[in-house]
Amino acid sequence: MGLEIGKTSLSVADRIDFLKTMAGWLNSGAGQMSLAESVRNTTSGFSQEEYASLAPKMAIISDEVSSGQTSLHEALSLSALGFRPQELSVIEAAERSNQLRFALPSLVTAMETESNGRRELVSKLSGPMIMGVMLLLLTVGVLTIMLPMVMGPVLDRNPESLETFPFIIVWFWYVSLWLRSNYIILLLAVAALIVLFFFRNIPSLQPRWLRFLITWSVSRKLVLGFNSMVVVYFLPSLVRSGMPTYQVLEQLAGCVKNPLIGGMLMAASEDHRGGMRLSQACSILPFKASFMNALEAGEATGLIAERVSDLQEPYRLDLERYIKQVASTVKVIVMAGLLPLFIVATYTSLVAPIFALMEYGR
Repeated sequence: MGLEIGKTSLSVADRIDFLKTMAGWLNSGAGQMSLAESVRNTTSGFSQEEYASLAPKMAIISDEVSSGQTSLHEALSLSALGFRPQELSVIEAAERSNQLRFALPSLVTAMETESNGRRELVSKLSGPMIMGVMLLLLTVGVLTIMLPMVMGPVLDRNPESLETFPFIIVWFWYVSLWLRSNYIILLLAVAALIVLFFFRNIPSLQPRWLRFLITWSVSRKLVLGFNSMVVVYFLPSLVRSGMPTYQVLEQLAGCVKNPLIGGMLMAASEDHRGGMRLSQACSILPFKASFMNALEAGEATGLIAERVSDLQEPYRLDLERYIKQVASTVKVIVMAGLLPLFIVATYTSLVAPIFALMEYGR
């Protein structure tokens, strides 16, 4: 196997640009351009400059669609460019119902909203989290390195002089002793937290992690807000593609990132397939009442996609508010807890030399 240089697949942003470009070609000239020509123009643009390494895979897509023997979603799957199953499902359903020109823009909007939500979440939380970790590390460094350097010589000369130091210095000294004596426990605790974070999705840990996120009020709002936003953006594009509504729920189960909510959507799909109304089947979802009201109104008028689309902007704004709330909570924890601890530990290490000199001067 040869070594590939350059891009080997499309990132989320690249896939969005790819589908957006294709949607633009499909709808150009009042929708007169054929699918094969639209695909050829799109793949041609994504075979140059930074995408030059993808030219062979783009050629596969163009040749397969132009042959007339392979559908677009099959060609995208064969190219191994990283298109997700739910994205391919929307395209497949749109092709079968001849709604590709209308479904692709909706799919692009849903993908952009999901990507922007994740990016905003990471950007808002990364700063406070990094600051919190750094403050903890700096505090431990002050207690295990700086304080022993200052007080060690004094206590080596006269251990009883510790009683003459202020209480806060004495207390930090005992904390320093414990940290230096039990550094293995500290390292194991840090390693355990890192392992739990990176392996939180393994079968034995995932249920407990997800249950914690759903139980904690702050993270619960964030989890439900993000997943409900994904649903209200993807559901209209799936419905408009002509997919049966029970299959829409199945595909939504793959769109959401929370397995608990995904399981609820699969259960709702089975109930709906068995004859239960869509709004009634979805009543098990822990979403806001406005979502159920939109489904009921959509079923009554036959405009499910339109009614759910009306929730997109409000839900996006709700998610932004939830992200700000979580970021504010993390900042309060850092500023009110970790920052004062670091300041006091550093101040103690700076003041301790004064008392040390006083002791030496006796």
